[in-house]
Parts: sequence; C-alpha cells; structure tokens
Amino acid sequence: MAKKLFTFVNIHALIKAERLLKEKGLSVELIPTPKTISSECGVSLLVDECIVDKVQEVLGKAGVEVTGLYEYSRD
Repeated sequence: MAKKLFTFVNIHALIKAERLLKEKGLSVELIPTPKTISSECGVSLLVDECIVDKVQEVLGKAGVEVTGLYEYSRD
C-alpha cells in the first residue's frame, strides 16, 4: 500500500498530531525524517495514502502545522 509522510515544524506539533490521530482511531507510525527531506523536526508521521484526507482534516481542525507531505517508499 502506498504511504505518505507528514513533516512538522517541531516535535511538539508531531506529538500532538500523533495523539489526535490515534484518538480518532487512525493508524500512524513515527519514523526518522529521511535525510533527503528538509525538516525542522527529525521525526515524521507515516500514514497509508488512503487516509491522507482524513489526517489533513483532523490536523487542520486542530490547528496543527504541517510543513510538508511527501510520497514515501521504504526502498
């Protein structure tokens, strides 16, 4: 299944995002931000592509600042 990677301005935003999404029953994974992606925060949020819209909705309503959204492959 295709994956998407969300990056955040800082670790506090990431932790808030993870908590909110898990409260909504959404499956998320925290991974180190790949070196090829510039990010202020060294950890990113990995989700299945099929829930990206829901993730964006939840984070937008909560005012969580996302700095980037990227295609992700473990290759």
